[in-house]
Amino acid sequence: MELTELIKDYVATELLSSIELDFLEGELWETTQHIAEINTFFKAPKKICEQLDLDEKSCWQLCCAAVLDSSRPLKNGQKRVEDFKKLIKQYEINFI
Repeated sequence: MELTELIKDYVATELLSSIELDFLEGELWETTQHIAEINTFFKAPKKICEQLDLDEKSCWQLCCAAVLDSSRPLKNGQKRVEDFKKLIKQYEINFI
């Protein structure tokens, strides 16, 4: 499984299996745990960002957070996208 392919599949079908969603959750968790070591993220295509209601210059990890927010909302109403945006700003991570 690959993060980008799963996000593309979700955008096309709005469906992912629980195993695929578990994978995305694991990937996002790993990224947040090691965010201090990351300098750059790759931008996702504009069309994918728009379909996930994100800024057109968002990274794949924000897309992952958006998919999870849509498919598996957190019980406390917190949004993964907003939390991840804060981390990006805090650690001054660039997008390429």
